[in-house]
Amino acid sequence: MAAKPRLESVLFVPDTHRPYHDPKAWSLLLSVGKALKPSHLMILGDFCDFYCVSAHSKDPTRATQLETELADVRRGLDDLDALGATDKRYCGGNHEDRLTRYLQDKAPELFESVTIPGLLGLEDRGWRYVPYKHDTRLGKLYLTHDVDNAGRYATFKALDAYQHSVVTGHAHRMCYVVEGNAVGEHKLSAQFGWLGDAEAIDYLHRVRVRKDWALGFGIGYLDTKTSIVYATPVPIITKGSTYSCVVNGDLYTA
Repeated sequence: MAAKPRLESVLFVPDTHRPYHDPKAWSLLLSVGKALKPSHLMILGDFCDFYCVSAHSKDPTRATQLETELADVRRGLDDLDALGATDKRYCGGNHEDRLTRYLQDKAPELFESVTIPGLLGLEDRGWRYVPYKHDTRLGKLYLTHDVDNAGRYATFKALDAYQHSVVTGHAHRMCYVVEGNAVGEHKLSAQFGWLGDAEAIDYLHRVRVRKDWALGFGIGYLDTKTSIVYATPVPIITKGSTYSCVVNGDLYTA
């Protein structure tokens, strides 16, 4: 019998905000995923936007039914399921928490009946759901959506909170930090950007979106002998209408 490969590939899926995702960025992620053939798929939160149940004031021209949003999210999960990963984890984010808070405040009678895993069929699909403000661990790497921080220093604050290697989402930034301590032990903290459509953002000045947020995602390899995850950011470069990224020496375009 063939020996199990020592390195297992990982695909990190950052904030996607479906149905308000960027189709070309999503296409690039899938193209890389098909080539990478990930053993592990990690959704880092805010895969759904849940605009229709947000507590924020909403643009009436964008208001949709919940089922309309969910149908698009399910299509995104179909795309990821087709990559064939055997370990699939979905970390809830603050946007998934929009539904939780909506039920708590406006429909408490449905709170235990209406759940994100149930609405998306996650158990039947083979996904493990990690609720918002919880974490999961892949080898020696923690994964969670956020630790109550956003902005430029969120990656550093996540490392301060965990004192351990950690990957987060939430801030839509591309940031990779390695810091050590007095005895030379080094830990990683990383964010892999986002896959959303900047034109769909209606709650933040557009200049801040253009300046601070970066399209991208992450890949990695889990060393099954040491449990170390070697994580790598994959920025998506836009030039005109062309999107591109490079992974393992191969150029991908959309």
